[in-house]
Amino acid sequence: MAVYPSPFGVLNERGTFRVPQDKIEAELRGLTLLDSIVKDGAAWKKRVCPDSGNTLLTTTTDGYELRIDVIGTVESFLTSDDEHLEVYILRGRNRSVGSVDKVCIVYDLRHPGCAIADALISLVLLAEAEWPELATPTTLREFSYAAKRRAIARRFKLGIIELTPEDIEEIRDIREALEWGIAHAAIDMLCGFARRCYTCKGMEIEDVRLHTEAMFNEIDRKDIIAYAASPSTPSDLLFLPSYARAK
Repeated sequence: MAVYPSPFGVLNERGTFRVPQDKIEAELRGLTLLDSIVKDGAAWKKRVCPDSGNTLLTTTTDGYELRIDVIGTVESFLTSDDEHLEVYILRGRNRSVGSVDKVCIVYDLRHPGCAIADALISLVLLAEAEWPELATPTTLREFSYAAKRRAIARRFKLGIIELTPEDIEEIRDIREALEWGIAHAAIDMLCGFARRCYTCKGMEIEDVRLHTEAMFNEIDRKDIIAYAASPSTPSDLLFLPSYARAK
């Protein structure tokens, strides 16, 4: 019985493969590439499964963990033509007592002879690209939205602000206004975002100021001072940087 070592564990330990050698070799090449992508990327970590001894891939965000059973996926495909990826979402900040759900992700085999490792590579690359909406399977939207919220909060140093999908769209609009040089519109939207953090998210004004400071720092001081002279809403002045609030 032939066994096949890979970066994620040994294939065919149970001797169940009845497939051509070239099909196995295609999977092994794919797993080697997958391993190199994980090593060069930032989104995924390796974790040894205590039950099987195989190496799993995991990526986390607040309250969620996405887990891929790489060897389980490849072996199921080679032994029974199962086109599903072995992917699980663990929920709960203490994931030892949270829920575990298998996610339905099916590899669309439009090109016969493709390795299912190719699908694993595509999934791993989605995380590295911060889960682009059009390419992300709908069954992963809950996790991908949470990951996007954390990535944006980290990028703009928004700290403890809980971002909704609507918040994310607004932050994108603010960025776009800045890129187009429409500073007044960007400040108006940023102040509107700050107001909602105060009124809807229950944050203290000082916390809102602290966690929106990085975004205000991307805007020219003279534009902020000009906005302070004629704000869209008087309460906007509460959230502007201190130099613009000074009388």
